[in-house]
Amino acid sequence: MIAHVFVDAENIPPSVTFKVVEHFGKEHTITRVDIIAKEDTLPAKYRGLDKKIFRVQNCFYGKNSADTWLCFEIVRAIIDEPELELIIIVSSDKDFLPAIKFAADFDKKILIVSNGAGHKTLTEQLKILGVEPAAVELKDFRVNFGASEKLEKILPQLSFMTKKFLFEREEQIKFILVKRDEKFFEMPFVPGMSVQMFARILRELNIFFDGSAVKNFIAENFLRVARNKIFFQTETELSEPTPAEEIEKFFSEHAQDTIKIFVKQNSRLHEIPFADGMPLELFGKLLREKKIIGKGASPAQTAAKNLLKIRDEKVFLCNDEEQRAAFADTIQNVEEFFSFHAGNVKNILLKHANKIFEVPFVDGIRLELFGKLLREKNIIGKSTSATGVAKKNFLDVRDGKVFLYDEDRLAELYAEATGDLAAYFDRHDKKNIFVKFNGKLFEIPFADAMPLKLFEKILREKKIIGRNSSAVKVAAQSLLDVRDDRVFFIPEDELAAAQDDLEFDVDDFFNEHALQIKSISIRRYEKIFDLPFVEGMPLKIFGKLLRERKIIDRKISAEKIVAENKLELRGEKIFLEED
Repeated sequence: MIAHVFVDAENIPPSVTFKVVEHFGKEHTITRVDIIAKEDTLPAKYRGLDKKIFRVQNCFYGKNSADTWLCFEIVRAIIDEPELELIIIVSSDKDFLPAIKFAADFDKKILIVSNGAGHKTLTEQLKILGVEPAAVELKDFRVNFGASEKLEKILPQLSFMTKKFLFEREEQIKFILVKRDEKFFEMPFVPGMSVQMFARILRELNIFFDGSAVKNFIAENFLRVARNKIFFQTETELSEPTPAEEIEKFFSEHAQDTIKIFVKQNSRLHEIPFADGMPLELFGKLLREKKIIGKGASPAQTAAKNLLKIRDEKVFLCNDEEQRAAFADTIQNVEEFFSFHAGNVKNILLKHANKIFEVPFVDGIRLELFGKLLREKNIIGKSTSATGVAKKNFLDVRDGKVFLYDEDRLAELYAEATGDLAAYFDRHDKKNIFVKFNGKLFEIPFADAMPLKLFEKILREKKIIGRNSSAVKVAAQSLLDVRDDRVFFIPEDELAAAQDDLEFDVDDFFNEHALQIKSISIRRYEKIFDLPFVEGMPLKIFGKLLRERKIIDRKISAEKIVAENKLELRGEKIFLEED
């Protein structure tokens, strides 16, 4: 087609104009490009262009003078250029509607390229003016122009973010049929797209609106979810039996071993078939098919509450002794618990709020019951943590239960709590090591995994650090590792990275390159991290930044993160990959 381009240069950057001319110049013969703007606001890139094609129109002054001039030039072109077939308008305003109406009345094809924000409103206004939809085509310059025919049809219904997502993956798009309420709908699908993006497309195309049930919708349409991403089901998955079919087949094969049992859930009893040793996964499917538990509920938890035991991912009936132990775990009353364990009850002393209390105790008492006991004895209030009281009294809390420590462990805890270094080193493999602080070396006693509190005490007693100095800083300068409030030797395979961390300072680097800093996002284990970045930054600085942000440890190389993200390593420096 013979085409004439009209550019509202007051709201369209030169890069978009040149992109339009280049793209549509391949499909049509562009005879003229009118660039309309006030002379004093005209971007420099619009100056010095080929005057055979590009013509700068100075619209002088006034708020809407560019829109008025654009309409005038369109009308003049329609009258003066009889061979003109296509009018391309590049503008994010909508004040040129009369000119579009005029062009449509003269059977001209109109192509509007804008930022897409007002496409829906523009379409409605053209309809009111009586302009045939086929006469006007809308393009969004924020995304690619070359969409497939199927994608073009649905673009007006999609938001910018959805359009951008689909255009960036256009080669991967497959149009699939989905079913809702006995009706079929065609929609674009990208294997591996997120559940959130899939739900967004469903909403924007008016196919499905229930966000809470979108995963059910996915399953019903023979798609599968893995790590919050959606994929086509494999042939094997499509041929797999339904949960109901699996359950029926299992009990048919184990008919002689099948019995009826009652399970309790949410204060209601349910009768279900059961075979000793049935797979836990199948037990869960049975509970869900019977609508006893929901999709997010744990079948293992239901089994435990109903005195069933799980071993090797299978569910069994408990014997008498096991039932007794399982029943004990269900007791909620303190008095009933101690009555049940009468033969194992001992009295212990607890200290809280500078007072000593004598309380009954059973090794392995559930933390929940231990807290009830303390509250019933008025030792703690409702908001006080039973875990904190247990730990302050040298009791061991693990797996939701409270235990007494053995004598050796108690002695060790006492040494740590009191800062008794002699008692602590008596029970640990002591070595003399050198630590570095402020450029000086100091010899101190040390034990691997010693508490940070004791390490700090040694440094102060040796007058290596003062009250306001940091023991963690000394550890870092001495190639020691601090985690979980303990100090460790760094393994040999991590020493090289630790030495690099000493050599390079991230803050100094970014201060030196403050004007060049940009923000980038990197992915690691399905998580997104925002980081400061400088083009050409050294790999070792980047590695230290990743370790400081806890994105990787010293066992993971920074090169791996570079490879997994849109980064490029040239020599020992890192750059963003070119599009």
